[in-house]
Amino acid sequence: MKKCLRTLNVTLVLLLMVLTFVLTLYTCKDVQAYEDSECLVCHKDYGRSAETIPENVSTLYVDQEKWEKDIHYEVVGLTCDDCHLDATPDTHPQEGLDKVNCGECHEEEADSYYQTPHWTAEVEEGKLKPDCANCHIPHDTRAKDDPESTVFNGNIKAICLSCHKEREPSTTLFNRLAVFRISAHRKSDISNRFDSSECINCHYTQAIGHGENPETETYCGKCHSLDAKPGKVVFGPFHLDPSWENQPLVFSVEVLNILIILGVLIALVIWIVRGFFKSKDDKATQQPE
Repeated sequence: MKKCLRTLNVTLVLLLMVLTFVLTLYTCKDVQAYEDSECLVCHKDYGRSAETIPENVSTLYVDQEKWEKDIHYEVVGLTCDDCHLDATPDTHPQEGLDKVNCGECHEEEADSYYQTPHWTAEVEEGKLKPDCANCHIPHDTRAKDDPESTVFNGNIKAICLSCHKEREPSTTLFNRLAVFRISAHRKSDISNRFDSSECINCHYTQAIGHGENPETETYCGKCHSLDAKPGKVVFGPFHLDPSWENQPLVFSVEVLNILIILGVLIALVIWIVRGFFKSKDDKATQQPE
């Protein structure tokens, strides 16, 4: 009897070991890293025209050449399933994949950004708050010193204007005269160059809150702000709106510039015309009778 019990116990132990081994193999199969090539079988961009597929579908396709230059792949060596944790080549959740959480790796940058008005401000119904992917192109994120990067010095302005079109500087002659400023003027700190060509140089805290702080926001905001003293009358914001309702002084300066230019042009025409007729009179006087 004891021998039978001992045999049964050994059998149960062996079965338990086999079951554990099988479960281990199954679990390892599920968590193994997948190759990008397996994902690209379906998600590779084969040159589909953006006009022929819906916008929400076009984002499912990845340009392999751009992805291989992405800093996450080229420098860090990440693969698809490092970010898309709930994706497998065989099956996807019916409701779609979870949104990639960049803060898992970029915790400090995320914490800083989530304190900016870009994230804390209320948005209109039906619109989403801007997140990482609005400025850093997914699957094509370049290093900040790469000229192809969206955050390369000189490219950031285009990203900002993609949402803030109303802030684009006017290129009309009279408007430029009205809002004329000496480029890179030094006021508070003679050693600091105030570069107004990039939005974040003045809107660092408001817009992104992470990366290199240009330290110009503090200085510019003293004068070029709606709250600056003496307010709209003399300084006002950097983005001037020459209209009688919003900024009457700026509007008056613009009108004055127009009148001055017209006056100069009219005076120039009169001077040329008078010179022409005076020349004819002088020639007529010099002719012998």
